[in-house]
Amino acid sequence: MKTKLLFLVLLAATACRAGWVWMHEAAPAEAYFWMCSQRLAPGFFDGPAGTAVLVRAFGDSFEAARLFWPVLAFLCSWAAWIFVRRIYNEDAAFLAVVLLNALPVFNESAVHVGPLIPALISVFTALVFARLAWEGRHWAWVLSGLFFGVGLLFRYEVALVPAGLTVAVIISRRRRRDIAGLAAMVVPCALALWPSLAWNAALEWIPIAGGTWKSAWEFRPGLFLQGLAGFSGAFSVLAAGVFFFGMPLLVRSARIHAKSHFLLASCAIAWVWCLYLLLHGDDAVTAAMMAFLPLFAFLVASFAERPAWKFGWVALIALALATGGASLLAPRGPDWSSVAEELHAAARDLPASDQSGFFIAEEPDLAAVLGYHIGGTSVCPPVFIPESPDLSNQFGLWPSYADFVETDKVTDEYFTEQKGVNPFVGRNAVYIGRELPQTIKGAFTEVVPFKTISGPGGKDLQIFLCLGYETLPL
Repeated sequence: MKTKLLFLVLLAATACRAGWVWMHEAAPAEAYFWMCSQRLAPGFFDGPAGTAVLVRAFGDSFEAARLFWPVLAFLCSWAAWIFVRRIYNEDAAFLAVVLLNALPVFNESAVHVGPLIPALISVFTALVFARLAWEGRHWAWVLSGLFFGVGLLFRYEVALVPAGLTVAVIISRRRRRDIAGLAAMVVPCALALWPSLAWNAALEWIPIAGGTWKSAWEFRPGLFLQGLAGFSGAFSVLAAGVFFFGMPLLVRSARIHAKSHFLLASCAIAWVWCLYLLLHGDDAVTAAMMAFLPLFAFLVASFAERPAWKFGWVALIALALATGGASLLAPRGPDWSSVAEELHAAARDLPASDQSGFFIAEEPDLAAVLGYHIGGTSVCPPVFIPESPDLSNQFGLWPSYADFVETDKVTDEYFTEQKGVNPFVGRNAVYIGRELPQTIKGAFTEVVPFKTISGPGGKDLQIFLCLGYETLPL
């Protein structure tokens, strides 16, 4: 009975999410993944390449890819259902999955293209096989490792879950016989991580570097409070509180019950890493999602039968739904297609030059969403960002208007050793942003204000006509 009821609930949730996606245009973060899918690489600044590859599988139909994410959320919920039911019972599984779907962060991820939902599907499925291996079916370690490996193609934080299982097996005298199975689990994970790690190593670890060794242990109260507020918004205040205060209960129970011991092994390291990130002022939501289901499955199974707690779980789900619904039911965001049309209108007012003009946006998210609406699948992105000496985002690795290309043609008779030429020199551009940076002022012979339009969050965006690109002076 619970299975049929849950199926209907998830089916209704999927239909609502698909309708939301259909009525809303792509967000800037989604447009970024579309741009990455057009320029595949072993890794990206935001993580492994799995999301871009999955979007690329839909070809040029990005809307179909967006509609696929609610379906992925359905599959993720069903994998969670199978996992919790395997350990406890249908009642606990039903309540845990409903709570999962009520979380604001899950609902947001279900309607926006991103790596979290595919990663969670892999983690929950891998934990089902890990549980089978834990019960004595050692062959299941291999399948668990394969699914963990798939998850690592989407998020690095997936590695926290098999790491916890590995540590639990090594320190347990009873499970020394599982060491060989652990190797079968770890090898697929290492193979899945290798392309991204090699890509990061080639860039001297800049994409994943978080500062210095000293700064890694600094406690910054301001950032902590800001991160805590964001974390509470992603999980709702009550769910965030239960998440942190439930771990001591799981640790105590793990000393007595085998099921609790397995759940602790699968979520302990992810929970500790989440706490570290939060104290450090970094985004801890993804790490928390790796630990969420095992922890809440334990809490639901432990307290669901107590009458007083039934009202507590209802309140928890209601508060999470209210928090998430406020964001999903908010007014529609800015009409990015209209902003892109304004850029085209400005481009028509550019003076004629030997070659066509190009577009520049203030920041990567703005460049990505406008590039998506402008279109184009060339090597160069449709919309550039201002040139910068810092390598801080994926646009710094893609071709830019500031790049020189090799040529055998002598461009200046006084500098015969020069072997490069910039094909954008002399061309005009349209710049859009809140402020005009010095890198734009210094690189063009003339910059003319064109128009001010309404941008995201009610903030105005300014459009400038930039004439005669000359590159920045040395």
